Amino acid sequence: MLDPVAIHEIAGAALLGGAIILFGAGYALFLALSRLHGSALFSRISLACYAALAASAGGLTVLLNLWGWWLALVGALLAGYFVAPRFIWRLSEAVHGGASSDLEGHGG
Repeated sequence: MLDPVAIHEIAGAALLGGAIILFGAGYALFLALSRLHGSALFSRISLACYAALAASAGGLTVLLNLWGWWLALVGALLAGYFVAPRFIWRLSEAVHGGASSDLEGHGG
């Protein structure tokens, strides 16, 4: 049978892992909305989501006592979550060009 402290650590790690995924999705969504609409508010919300993602990753490293290469892996996770939505946006612009402005006039 598991120690009650271990159960709390496992549950906390699961919750923080889920928070990383949700805040990463929020960051990507609000970054795309800020670029699509040119909104400074969405840009600030996306950065707040990224800050919450970084805090969740930091909490996970403390909770699981990660060190050494694991810290490098968490750093790579944070770097990847930061640059991937930006690269995907640029790729979408390159592939679709000005298609987003064409859709705005058609209600889509």
